[in-house]
Amino acid sequence: MAEAQLCVSQDEFTCSVCQDSLTDSVTIPCGHSFCLKCLTDCWDQSQECRDALKHHKLIFCKTDDSCICMMCVVTEHNGHKMVELETEREEKQVSDSVLREVEENEKREMEKAEGVMEQLEKEIEELKRREAELKELSETKDHLQFLQVRVTLHRESDLTGVPVTHSQISSFVFFSLLSDFCPLTLDINTAHRVLRLSKRNKKVTSEGTVTEYPDHPERFECWPQVLCTEALTGTRCYWEVECTGDFMRIGVAYKGLSRKGASLECGLGNNDKSWCLLWYNSQYSVLHNNKETAISAPYSPRISVYLDWPAGSLSFYSVSHTMTLLQRFNTSFTEPLYPGFYVGPDCSVTISHLTPCDN
Repeated sequence: MAEAQLCVSQDEFTCSVCQDSLTDSVTIPCGHSFCLKCLTDCWDQSQECRDALKHHKLIFCKTDDSCICMMCVVTEHNGHKMVELETEREEKQVSDSVLREVEENEKREMEKAEGVMEQLEKEIEELKRREAELKELSETKDHLQFLQVRVTLHRESDLTGVPVTHSQISSFVFFSLLSDFCPLTLDINTAHRVLRLSKRNKKVTSEGTVTEYPDHPERFECWPQVLCTEALTGTRCYWEVECTGDFMRIGVAYKGLSRKGASLECGLGNNDKSWCLLWYNSQYSVLHNNKETAISAPYSPRISVYLDWPAGSLSFYSVSHTMTLLQRFNTSFTEPLYPGFYVGPDCSVTISHLTPCDN
């Protein structure tokens, strides 16, 4: 009886590859056993193993995701999807490679996103700081201080790369300068006949055609100029204009500025009754009492003027993403001043309507 229990098939101790007794026996999921070395060699050198395995050739069952032998194909895995070990290994290696690449890409994208978030947080903090400075500054009555700090903030923006939006700045400019902003209107009774007024007398254009304006004692006869209706005196005033063309003057004048004849005395800046900024031949200059001073500055189509009549100060600025002081006249004004413009051929000047939404 005991002898019968010890009767075990020799096949159970024989490797199907080398046909020898099992050494370091390894049993695969299907229940068949192989030498560890034979199984490893079969995996790494599958071409040689094909001849050795014969009917015990190892294959991979994709249906059950397990490594089996040919005997199992017939007995337990009939109808399942089978592939050679080499094919399955290649597929899994490709899959692992793709997975690693996906994981590396995800890691890079996460690091990039974290960097962007960190930069955004810095920019938000910087904008909050500047907004607080502008809010505090908007309560000041010193207009010149406001403009100077505004320029400083824009320079900081250029250095740090954190933008100061024009709409944000314009809101503070508007509320800060509301008491100083002066809405201007062109006086059609002063306009030379080659000048055409439009946009409710906010724009003047020199088109080379004559307009049949009625005679008026205040109309300029020979110089293509026009004054505004507002008489500015005893206060501080700020206005901006948009210009097109390459020949114009922007300034202020006393009411006594000569209008008749072609004398130089009629031109803005050519007498002691007017002050102006000149743009001509790609060059800025300022004029007063027929004395011209050249200014080196890049062109900007928008010009702003700040008049502090009580302090005797008249300032001209070019306006873009920054405000650049072009010239400041310091004098003593004795009469009301009228904003005025000289408009050369094919040029125009438009008085800007300053609101928080400008630009």
